[in-house]
Amino acid sequence: MSTRLLLNASIQEIARRLREGELTVEELTSEALAAARSATGSRAFVWLDESGARGRAESLRSGAPEGPLWGLPVSVKDLFDVAGLPTTCGSPFYAGTRPVPESDAGYVARWRAEGTVILGKTALNEFAYGITGENRCFGDCTQPGHPGRLTGGSSSGAAASVLMGAAAIALGTDTGGSLRVPAALCGLVSYRASLGFADWSGSFPLAHAFDTLGWLQRSLGDVAFVARALHPEVSAPPLSRPPKVAVMTGEWLAPAEPEVLEALGRFSEGLRTAGAEVVEIEAKGWDRAVDLFVPIQAHEAHAIHSRYLPSHSGAYDPGILARLQMGRGVSAARHADLLGEKAEFARRLETLFGDVDLLLAPASAMRVLKAGVDHSATRPRLLRLTAPASLGGLPVLTVPWLEDGLPGLGFQVMAPNGQDSRLWAFAEWLSGAAKPLPVP
Repeated sequence: MSTRLLLNASIQEIARRLREGELTVEELTSEALAAARSATGSRAFVWLDESGARGRAESLRSGAPEGPLWGLPVSVKDLFDVAGLPTTCGSPFYAGTRPVPESDAGYVARWRAEGTVILGKTALNEFAYGITGENRCFGDCTQPGHPGRLTGGSSSGAAASVLMGAAAIALGTDTGGSLRVPAALCGLVSYRASLGFADWSGSFPLAHAFDTLGWLQRSLGDVAFVARALHPEVSAPPLSRPPKVAVMTGEWLAPAEPEVLEALGRFSEGLRTAGAEVVEIEAKGWDRAVDLFVPIQAHEAHAIHSRYLPSHSGAYDPGILARLQMGRGVSAARHADLLGEKAEFARRLETLFGDVDLLLAPASAMRVLKAGVDHSATRPRLLRLTAPASLGGLPVLTVPWLEDGLPGLGFQVMAPNGQDSRLWAFAEWLSGAAKPLPVP
């Protein structure tokens, strides 16, 4: 077996080797576990389930590969239930409030049914209520190979597990950017599903109006392969023509660093060179997105946490507790009004797709989140760019831009709600049409 296969080969190549017997599931699982153990300083895993992963690999040995994802190691964000493992949600107290789950969350069960090997459960911002990758209880999650850089969050350990070669695919969630920001900062690809696309049962929610599922991986060329394997019920034909893409412009982009905007321009030109039609649309009203997103999220999060606050308020991260207390101040009537404004915002978003296939914007306002510094002002800067897609419940593909070989630049490619397969097809097209571009 080639060393560090999970770092150097595509998912499709690894799957081929497994299918044709050039590689055993046990060998691949051993590689993944060794990578996870060697990068513990990044604090990627809350639970590394070595015995469970090895047992699963051994159980798969006797059967022939049953599907495209058979034998692939995956990690699971620790707000999904995994049978036999505690669920912490990144909290110092939550695991003690309930028994160890006896069954998988609905989304995890789908992956397990495809024959994947679950390596363990990954770190996150406490209760997924953050976007930096910091966690007061379990430690801040840093990028393997770049210990001075945070991964971003809240799917922080998910990103780190792929970076270190411990997982081919990392299951995560995205409420306000929790897949998109880590993907951009870490140089990874992420797919955020449309709101309501997949089964949320057995997963701890943050805000029902925005919570979505998805995953992170290394290569654009593998997105359609993974998505079609996991969701065979979805018709996902390849693109019949190069896409028409609208680059979002205007004052809404004010928080973005100049380097981010310059890279966006070069990526747009690269799309043109690859054959796409690229136009510009001013992001009118998008600067209002955070003003809608934050109080809706806080109100719904407070409602979810109201059962724990009376006895555990002292155990919450003070910053998260403050957000929950702010949510308590949003009345039911105000929440209803905000949901009405959210629906109107979503309708306006949908009209933008009348003449174009996809929308394009930065996924992160900055290239680097330094570890060990004050990030109290970082969250609103990041949310300003990610909240619009969340308000619309849009599926989003994050495309990293590795121009100088370093991570930190990435772009949101947005499709209409319910048109997830359009993103899968775009990833397939881009991986073939844009080979000269610095995308993975």
